[in-house]
Amino acid sequence: MKFKVENGPHVKSEETTSKIMTRFLISLTPIVCFAIFKNCLLNYYYSSVTFIEAIHPMLMIISAVLTSFISELLYFKFILKDTWENSFYEINRSFTIIPGLLLALVLPPNTPIWLVIFGAFISNILGKMLFGGFGQNIFNPALLGYLFISVSYSSLMGSPLNAYEIDTLAGATPLSNLSNLNYYGTYEEVVGSFGTFLNFFVGTIPGTLGETSKMLIIISFIYLIATKTIKWRIPVMYILTAFIMTLIIGHNIELGIWYALFSILSGGLLFGAVFMATDPVTSPITPIGQTFYGISLGILTIVLRFLTPYPEGVMTSILFMNMLVPLFDKIGLYFKENIKKIWILIILFIALIILSVTTISNNIKNLNNENASNPLDNKVKIVKKEKKDNETIYSVTSKAWGIIKADVKVVDGKIENISITDSSGETQWNEIEKNDYINKIIERQDDIDNVDAISGSTYTSDGLKNIVKKIIESELEDEG
Repeated sequence: MKFKVENGPHVKSEETTSKIMTRFLISLTPIVCFAIFKNCLLNYYYSSVTFIEAIHPMLMIISAVLTSFISELLYFKFILKDTWENSFYEINRSFTIIPGLLLALVLPPNTPIWLVIFGAFISNILGKMLFGGFGQNIFNPALLGYLFISVSYSSLMGSPLNAYEIDTLAGATPLSNLSNLNYYGTYEEVVGSFGTFLNFFVGTIPGTLGETSKMLIIISFIYLIATKTIKWRIPVMYILTAFIMTLIIGHNIELGIWYALFSILSGGLLFGAVFMATDPVTSPITPIGQTFYGISLGILTIVLRFLTPYPEGVMTSILFMNMLVPLFDKIGLYFKENIKKIWILIILFIALIILSVTTISNNIKNLNNENASNPLDNKVKIVKKEKKDNETIYSVTSKAWGIIKADVKVVDGKIENISITDSSGETQWNEIEKNDYINKIIERQDDIDNVDAISGSTYTSDGLKNIVKKIIESELEDEG
């Protein structure tokens, strides 16, 4: 038998993983430079921080990158028993600095260096190497490191405001401000507190190191698409879904298009959509799968932002959806072969969006109706109340940066002790402890409105003051 061999129409791509990752790093460079300019140079010029405090964000980035490099190098050498020469060779192929760099860019600008180092170690070793190394990981390594330290050490992560912003903005980020307004307010209350949309676009608003400059993120996105480094479907469908949902929500609560623009330009949505959700290892490879993956990310992010105590939602959404990537690829393959049935999927997602925006809109209306009758009812909840003789023990939850849980002891109508049972959602709790704030509000419970908040911990301070107000209100009702 004679085999005939012919030259086929084979196409050899000039793309390599090295070129793709190099372009990815190039796209991050202006964002890193802006983070240093805003949080180091401007902060040093406009506030009273020392030089070491001013360069802290730069040290965060350097520490994260070095930790990523060193941890993987040692893993190859001592865990996989490679030679030093081969270990360095593998390091060059695994793009080791990317998880650490991305981790640093999603952290607040004053996160302790030791926590950054720990997070970068988790990102590279637990998030990547233990799965088999580059290309084998299930979850985005940087986000896994972020989740680990944010859950384990949330009270130590620091405020997302630099020193200058703490002095001028009283401890709020745009999304936390919206949350504390019960997701409803005028343009001046929601946007005006931080300037104009130009400030949001350029990046002169509070936030993590890499998320604030939407202009640079959009420029990076255009560059990555033009160079075919990332697929456009995931970020476009992600952002478009979030925009449409918040546009409908804004319409339902009688607010303008600015409400949707605010949601897109606030927090880490754009950064996550461009740099995290498009990770080729942890995202679908089929076009249909990518499309509905992006839509799902948009739905989940908006649901988490509006229906949970934590106003961001982007990083959690991406990590959760990472687990479902094989499912989305199977969906993509199935509907590629059965394209006429895709209307079933479209109807399903439209129904999911309608259900989500309806629930969110009704929730916002109910919150603000309650708030109109008694503002404290929506901020502080009395979970349990035990009365014995002249002593009453209240178990309460209070809305602050996150949710504060406390047991309050009242004797003869006066608050005697406030025992905090959970403050894990408060990023500046150390400031509360340092200023002995709980004892201050107990001592001045009869003049609670005139107790000053702690600078940089305004929402936490207000959450504690509201506990006192609610308990006093409850005691007065009992006397009446």
